[in-house]
Amino acid sequence: MDREYLEDYEAKEHSEIDKRNTLIQENKFSFDEDVFPFKDRFFNLQKPIAVASNWSMNIDNVYAQIPFSGSLILCLPAFPQKLFESLYFKASEIPKIIDFIKDTGKLQIALQDFPTSYEGFDYLDPFFKELEPPVARGLPMSLFGSYEEMKNAKVTFTTLIGVRYLNHIKKIGKFINFPAGVGTVVHHQLSTYTFLKLNKFARPITEAYENALIDDPQYALSLIDISQKFIVGPMTSTLSKLTNFTFQETVESRSLPLAYQPKDLRFPCEIGKFLLKKLTYAPMGLRACYDLIDHYADYDLQQVQESLNEAIVTNHPEIVNTSVNGLSEILDNVWEDQTIQKRIKNLTKGIPISMAAIGTSVSAFSKTLEGFLVGMGFNIGAKFLNAEVEGFTESIAKFLARNYQVTIYDFKKKYNGKLVK
Repeated sequence: MDREYLEDYEAKEHSEIDKRNTLIQENKFSFDEDVFPFKDRFFNLQKPIAVASNWSMNIDNVYAQIPFSGSLILCLPAFPQKLFESLYFKASEIPKIIDFIKDTGKLQIALQDFPTSYEGFDYLDPFFKELEPPVARGLPMSLFGSYEEMKNAKVTFTTLIGVRYLNHIKKIGKFINFPAGVGTVVHHQLSTYTFLKLNKFARPITEAYENALIDDPQYALSLIDISQKFIVGPMTSTLSKLTNFTFQETVESRSLPLAYQPKDLRFPCEIGKFLLKKLTYAPMGLRACYDLIDHYADYDLQQVQESLNEAIVTNHPEIVNTSVNGLSEILDNVWEDQTIQKRIKNLTKGIPISMAAIGTSVSAFSKTLEGFLVGMGFNIGAKFLNAEVEGFTESIAKFLARNYQVTIYDFKKKYNGKLVK
């Protein structure tokens, strides 16, 4: 990709952003329904849309999320080839990934930076030429404050980082080698700081960050990173409110003051990897993704993943104080839970005795029991009334079970024979 091509590409991206901003100014952009980049920039974009965390730099994490999203957005960083391949996938795999994107729409590509940042990274040419990926950009800063306020925020930031922070960043940059360069890193941090500064609700975080820039540069670096992930990112995104963080990132979010912590704990990478092991013999990768897409309904996959997450959050909210291994053990226990099966077995034994005691049929017995439960204050719904279809004892057992137990039970029953033993 030569410079002229990238400059033209970037001009088009700025034009798209201007178009979006005009729609916002004219109140023609629906923040509930519309997405940006616009839908026509993607291949068969499907809901629910999720964004792969830019910090979960592990291709296995990406593959683990794909089958359980409508579409998963992967934002390509402007990294040198050697670093990119160590984190994501080999350049030789790019044609297969492009085919997968065009075939399924389950994976989508966006650019993390503006096109000219990718100059010299020719290994990414196929993505540009075949997909013409859009630049992922959030809401304009002008929605949150005036030009004067933004200018003042920049002056404050520039002054504060000049005390100790900038030297600290340059020093550690020599050891961890910021791929995009120190200047780009600081620019992104300025954007995050400005969004925080313009929003009064974030004042405690902003003040803590300003103090840390002078007193504790390393903490400031950590705080601005976490704030971008869990506060500014969700607040400014019009592509999706769903970002798939890793277990480690979720743990990091607990270091934020309680008011700023994500309300819903989610473990998409770890649950995805767990389900891939349970649902396919194919090795982790595109082959496994194709296998799940071919043999399982999208809705069922999404529901069983959400149910596993519900089981974790409901029964083990303390999980963020443990480890990935602890999470894995919980997932195994939930998946192997036999509560419904045991209740069916016990009810099957108990019903004949009950019928004999009252001298009636199954039909009459079911009506008697239903009336009894209603009288006791139970809300008898479709689960119970479908007893003739699903089996009387199964209906009762499921009615008494938790929602996540029922979803997992139904999934395993529906796909019995396809599951990995």
